[in-house]
Amino acid sequence: MSDPYIAVAECAAIPEGGFIKVKAAGVDLLIAHAGGRYYAIEDLCSHEDYPLSFGCLHGASIKCSLHGSSFDLATGRPLDPPAEQPIRVFPVQIKDDRIWVAPGI
Repeated sequence: MSDPYIAVAECAAIPEGGFIKVKAAGVDLLIAHAGGRYYAIEDLCSHEDYPLSFGCLHGASIKCSLHGSSFDLATGRPLDPPAEQPIRVFPVQIKDDRIWVAPGI
C-alpha cells in the first residue's frame, strides 16, 4: 500500500497567521498556519464555489470574501451564514520540517 501523504510545502514557507495555495493530486488546497498548527482545506467555499484563498484567516477559521461565511479550519463546518455545508478538510502531517497532506482521504 502506498503512502497517501504528499509533501506540499516547507513549514517555514507559511508564517503564523498565513496561508498558501497548492495543488496536490489534482485538488486545489489552501494550507494554513494558525495557533501553531497547520491545516489543509479545499480552496473552495461551499456556498458559491468561490476560492477561499481570496479570504482571510481569523484565528483557526477562514472567512470567504464573497459573502462573509467563515469556516472552522479543523472541521470545515460553517460558523455563520450564508454557508450551510462544510468545506473539505484533509489530514496533515509534519515530517522533516515539511507539510504533508493526504488529499485522497
